[in-house]
Amino acid sequence: MKDSVQAIDIVIAWVDGNDSNLKNKRRKFMNQAEPSNALEDTRFASNDEIYFCVASILKFVPYSGTIYVVTDQQQPKWLDQFEQQGLCKAGKIKIIDHREVFNGYESALPTFNSLSIESMLWNIPDISDYFIYLNDDFFFNQASHQQDFLVDGQMVIYGHWQSNFVKKVKYLLRKFVQNKFGKIAQPKYSMAQMLSADCVGLSRYYEIHHRPHILSKALLANYFGQHPLFLQQQIRFKFRNIDQILPVGLSNHLAIQNNQAILKDDVEIAYLKDGRDLEPFIQALSKEHIKFGCIQSLDQLEQRDELRIRHALVDKFREVLPSQIQPTIAR
Repeated sequence: MKDSVQAIDIVIAWVDGNDSNLKNKRRKFMNQAEPSNALEDTRFASNDEIYFCVASILKFVPYSGTIYVVTDQQQPKWLDQFEQQGLCKAGKIKIIDHREVFNGYESALPTFNSLSIESMLWNIPDISDYFIYLNDDFFFNQASHQQDFLVDGQMVIYGHWQSNFVKKVKYLLRKFVQNKFGKIAQPKYSMAQMLSADCVGLSRYYEIHHRPHILSKALLANYFGQHPLFLQQQIRFKFRNIDQILPVGLSNHLAIQNNQAILKDDVEIAYLKDGRDLEPFIQALSKEHIKFGCIQSLDQLEQRDELRIRHALVDKFREVLPSQIQPTIAR
């Protein structure tokens, strides 16, 4: 089947951190030996971003197959309204529980760790050979073409090369301080990327940033099948840990090693981290060359700024947002 007509499934990781059952479950496993930034409430917060994420796929990603929403015995309140109101076909959106994702690896559950969950996405039953993974705070900002991610079986990866050396020295130093003095080392996104290259023997890593990424089911399944103890070590952490790799990075570096990758420069995204990004973010929503967006820590904004963001996103995706969601989000 040609790339131009091959459906690519999309996987979204989602959690409702306000759920009391989840909070109680998480509390049982929290202790002072966990890195503090892996326990922050905002890491588990849900502020309706999932609806914008799904709406953006329906509006801008015509080649998308099944949209899998990965959860821990939860479901976004309004998610079924996409189908019920005819905004997508029946079965387009599927909730898949951690127990299905971790089938055969149940000893790692429960988990509150995005890196552990990402390590098991290849295990989703019937998922497409290549799939796009994104957090629920990512969205597609403009029309996407399959060639943005996959060209003749080659994964398109956006980023740039970085040497492992500095990150490896920092990693080893922090591990030494942790082991010698008991100061818990904080996990870092860039360090996890470095480790994903280091574990396959590369001396540099292809650094990526916050936006949707294409992954290969076969590359990940084969690697973890050949390194079962490595996988067990990777998914055993309940919260993010400095020793974990970035699974997206692993898929990328394996593709590069196997000559299955097309490397491209970084692309600009609509990025909102705090109130200082408010105006540039809103302006970016209408720019045709900016294909992806990311909303980080929406709950940390001032209320008036949060409302402006919500209204802007509702206006952008109104025709693919269920009617109940629009007044609820743009409150």
